Amino acid sequence: MKKIILILFICSFFISTSWASSPFTEFKIGYFYPQDAKQGVIWGLNLGRMIDESLSWSFELNYYQKTYSKVSEIQDTVFQSGLEPRVVQEEINFKTYIIPIFLKLNWEKQLGHKSPLFLRISGGLGWEMVWNKEANYFTDNFSTRFYHGFGWQGNAGLGYQISSSANFFIDGFYNGSKPSRSKGTTDAGFPTWEELDLSGFGVRVGVSVVGFGW
Repeated sequence: MKKIILILFICSFFISTSWASSPFTEFKIGYFYPQDAKQGVIWGLNLGRMIDESLSWSFELNYYQKTYSKVSEIQDTVFQSGLEPRVVQEEINFKTYIIPIFLKLNWEKQLGHKSPLFLRISGGLGWEMVWNKEANYFTDNFSTRFYHGFGWQGNAGLGYQISSSANFFIDGFYNGSKPSRSKGTTDAGFPTWEELDLSGFGVRVGVSVVGFGW
């Protein structure tokens, strides 16, 4: 039901704003602190169109990756040249990929008549997907787990005009999402699932280019 409502919302939003003009593109990079995953770098690409001088809508794609590896030293080697390399072995390797996709509504307001500073506020609804690749050489276990689910995001920050068509900005954001994957049913017939809490705060900087995009 949630998927149907989200699809209908996206379609109606695109139709109702198809007349909007003045495309813009934002390139973002920052740091994200999800609840059930290691903190790491998050990249973002936000494509949208202006509705009026302050309001716009956009489609945002984010990419987060974090790798954890555990290694240990098993041998020292001494060469006649004086080099002393070490031989290490990898025991555990985890890789987490998170791809949140949002449809967003954005609002900007200049702080003062001739000020280059402006306030930025935005919110979005979408879908979040997670791939967790696990390689445990102790147990000889190699697997990939996939989670997905509804997500939302709120942003607030400041922008600074650096040219007639480009702005530099810094945003704080909060991401809310609990993607899951099915685990079948218990012996008693109750459905079970695994759930990740990806809720958390983050901060990003970037550049917005007006007139560039689709």
